[in-house]
Amino acid sequence: MYPLSVAQFAVDPYADIAAVNDEELTEADKQEIIDSVMDHLVSLAVIENKLMETGHHDFTPDETDILRAAAASQYESTWQTLYRQAQDSGSDVTEAEITAWMDEAGYTQEAFLREIKAREWENRILDLYCSDVTVTEEEAEEYYRETFLEPDRAKYADNVPQYEQDALAGGIQVFYTPEGYRYIKNILLAFPEEIETGMAAIRAKGKKQTAAVQKAYEKLAAAAAAGEDITPLKEKYDQKTAALQEQEERCLAKAREAIPLLQETIDTIREKLASGISIETLLQEYSLDQQQTGTDKPGALYHPSSALWPEEAKDVLNAMKTPGELSRPYADEQGVHLFFYAGDAPGGERILTAEEENQLRESALYAAQTEKLSGLVEEWKKDYEITVDASMIYFDCSINGRSGLVNPTGGRILTAQRTASWSLRMSRRE
Repeated sequence: MYPLSVAQFAVDPYADIAAVNDEELTEADKQEIIDSVMDHLVSLAVIENKLMETGHHDFTPDETDILRAAAASQYESTWQTLYRQAQDSGSDVTEAEITAWMDEAGYTQEAFLREIKAREWENRILDLYCSDVTVTEEEAEEYYRETFLEPDRAKYADNVPQYEQDALAGGIQVFYTPEGYRYIKNILLAFPEEIETGMAAIRAKGKKQTAAVQKAYEKLAAAAAAGEDITPLKEKYDQKTAALQEQEERCLAKAREAIPLLQETIDTIREKLASGISIETLLQEYSLDQQQTGTDKPGALYHPSSALWPEEAKDVLNAMKTPGELSRPYADEQGVHLFFYAGDAPGGERILTAEEENQLRESALYAAQTEKLSGLVEEWKKDYEITVDASMIYFDCSINGRSGLVNPTGGRILTAQRTASWSLRMSRRE
């Protein structure tokens, strides 16, 4: 028997992904996900019983200590991530509220421990019953193309915004890059002292105006939720927003004043680059931004159809026509930029490194082993009478919408009874 929290813990990530991607899931979509999770839990229960039968289920005290330490680390990492996100969003949520939310949602140390144990049980069952499975180089290559390359080719070939959302902003590893990307390195020049002083004053005022916009929005949202007339509050919110926008424009205007003051430095950089001094040397000597310093870093990815760069910056970048070219100066709140066209990024299929090739073979082998295991589990299920009750599982796609949980720690999810006589891991059906 599994408590409701175990099943809810397995369903919640799907709801979170849907919420982050702003997906509208139908009731049929939600039910399909819940059914898949229930099937996974049934399979896990069968595997646990098989391990008990063969004497490979339990953990020694030392092993348990290691697993609990790993679970505690995962819990703490998740807690810290949620707290940072709350702080970054301007929320005044307390540490106690974060802890209460995680407990209510089922994100407990015991839940993390259960996940870690499940992975270990899977490793043990694979070693026992699937260690004879092997894959050839050709099979690994076919697995790579079908599982990774072709899906990414279909998703990103003509979709730069999606690629940038996933690969550049989201940090997801992808295996196909749209054509047309350039590598850009950035010499970021510091503002002269008089410009920096003016910018600091503008930024200080901007912070106050940002806070004013936030308060105006909160009042507007509260009135809308209460069904009140929002017209006067909407006018105030629009006024605060317009004032903040004007402040941002003043900040940019002040930043642009730095360009003529830095012209001598800009000319010197151009002369040194033309004389053969490397961009890496110039970055180290002049740039506040050292992220792309070094020959091992090709540069930041830029595409003419990019959605990540401001339009003014794109105009500057698009004006460069050949690798090795230095852009005209561009100013923003960070400083004055001189972009360097470092080269064209290879589009198309990802070229795997030796390490990635090894990971691919391991992944292909794991896929083949788990495919065999799935067949074995289906056979083992025939030894059980299994009932599943998912009526208490909910699918909440609202961000941080886990309030009002239904019995988050109790409830029976599945029971199974083996037809043969031996010690059961799962509850007998009543």
